Amino acid sequence: MALRLHNELSNQTRYPAAADSSSDKSSRTGITRVEHRSVPTPPHFGTARVAAQTGVDGRERRRWAVRLWFAMAVMAAFWWMLAGVVSAQQFDAIKLPPAFEAFKDPKRASQLERAVMQLKTAKDLSKVDSSAPGMSKFYLEQYIPWKITQRESLPELSDIVEGLLKDVDGAQRIGSAGTRTLLAGTFVGMKKVAEGNYLPAARINAINALARLNEKPLDIANGRPPLPLRYSYPILFKLYTDENESDGIRAAALHGIHHYTRLAFPVMKPDEKTALVTEMNNLLNQEVPGSRDPKAHAYLQRFAVDILNILRAPNDATLGTQLISISTSEEKPDLIALYSASKLGGFQSGLEGKVENPGEVMKQWSARAFNAVQSELDRFAAQTRPRPAQSQPPNPIDFLRKAAPEKPKAITATRKGRAPSGMMGDPGMGMGMGPDMDMEMGMEMGMGMGMGPDMDMGMGMDMGYGMMQTIANPQPPEVNLSRRKIDFVLQQLLQGATGSAQGTPEEKPSGLMAGVPENQRAEVQAWVDRILEVSAVVNDEQLDTLEEWLEALDTQRPVLGDLAGIEVDYEEEDTSIQENPVLPMFPGFGNVGGGDADQPADGGLPGAGGLPAAGGLPGQ
Repeated sequence: MALRLHNELSNQTRYPAAADSSSDKSSRTGITRVEHRSVPTPPHFGTARVAAQTGVDGRERRRWAVRLWFAMAVMAAFWWMLAGVVSAQQFDAIKLPPAFEAFKDPKRASQLERAVMQLKTAKDLSKVDSSAPGMSKFYLEQYIPWKITQRESLPELSDIVEGLLKDVDGAQRIGSAGTRTLLAGTFVGMKKVAEGNYLPAARINAINALARLNEKPLDIANGRPPLPLRYSYPILFKLYTDENESDGIRAAALHGIHHYTRLAFPVMKPDEKTALVTEMNNLLNQEVPGSRDPKAHAYLQRFAVDILNILRAPNDATLGTQLISISTSEEKPDLIALYSASKLGGFQSGLEGKVENPGEVMKQWSARAFNAVQSELDRFAAQTRPRPAQSQPPNPIDFLRKAAPEKPKAITATRKGRAPSGMMGDPGMGMGMGPDMDMEMGMEMGMGMGMGPDMDMGMGMDMGYGMMQTIANPQPPEVNLSRRKIDFVLQQLLQGATGSAQGTPEEKPSGLMAGVPENQRAEVQAWVDRILEVSAVVNDEQLDTLEEWLEALDTQRPVLGDLAGIEVDYEEEDTSIQENPVLPMFPGFGNVGGGDADQPADGGLPGAGGLPAAGGLPGQ
């Protein structure tokens, strides 16, 4: 029987349709009925086939996903390797000779550093280790260039170069016997990096080091500035004039040329000056290249203005006319326009009669100041959060009524001084004491201490006025920064007009004042006076809140707009809505405003003759 049960279950599992067809025949036995209760009905053959097919598709999808991810990983690795190869080909790296590979170890490199320190402090080379000069030369000419051209050394580039410059400067200051070796070794090593195809960061640091190497250090006792190393200038000039170099390399070289010219222009050769003036004029007149930001180009032009101003002849007005043209051009950024205006203040001669229309110059300069004030107002307005929207719309009837217009309040740029918190009553009496009490105390103190009443009154007045001095509150940071920005703009304009940032011309006129005829200087002085008034408002220390600061700036917009020929509009209240008669809502309920014009005399409905008498409806 057990064998028979096993065979039947096996047949039903294999052939469910046959088992269903023979269920009537086998239902006579109890065993079959028990079998149907205990064994669940097998699934349909079609459902099993679909499930099996779905499982196969899922496995295939997983296989394809694995293959796709593997292919993407291979491609990413390939591009990474290709980028590494290209990067390695783009920038070279200095290699140490095989005999000196051991100095890559920091412990061995410390021996080289100790040799440099011996030369730095040596009074006599015969008393130092005989290997110190050779090790120092290797350290400066080969080890340091190898070190700073490695990618791993990028975070410490500046520290390495600064350490070299400090060693050379320290040796020069104390008159060390090893100064020549240190200076020559540093120059050779930095020249190798600056001119090679190495990392831009390493080259820029090397260029800055070449510009800061000095033949003679600063002499504070005799008031002599340092004299830059003359061998560095040809390298800097070559790097700047090479248009194949990147903007970063050329900008670093121009910065070094600017530093060299400021300190070494008396010893520069005539042909060097001529070539440099030509290059700086080209830069000053050059349009912004397509690959360069306009502000970055303006920043480079500032170096050209300085260099040309240093190398110009005393009576040469060529640069002066260029500065006027740049400062009045609306297309030039403030970075170069305001700087050119300030440098115009250094001209005392050679500019006479070159300013044909001073009014137009002052108008354009005023527009720069107006734009500076307006930009600050716009910047603070952009930082102010808008008011939240109303939850309910306003009543339409409110638009039909017009409130009495309020008189505009005058906006004051300054705030009155506040009295100290302890003052009450008359401020001259001090500490809340009345005049009688003050006099009595004065008389008693005068009798006891030998002082007369006049002296007591003088002390009381001094005490009262001293306590009335206004103490400015601490300025908010945003107000301080905004004030510094606008004040710097005004100072540059005053510098260009009078030669002084305070707007006080010297005995000999300078700047724009020197470039106009004598009969037009009063016009320039009047413009200077108005700019000084704006500067006084801007520098008022009582504007110690952002609201007061913005109000003060807003009061100066019309002043600067008038000088610049810019019409300043104010937002006025809309007066197009006129007062309309109040409309009635429903007959008999009066008007909206609550008046009694439309109501019957007896308070009833119109035409009803008032309310009916008690006892019934009308007509009953």
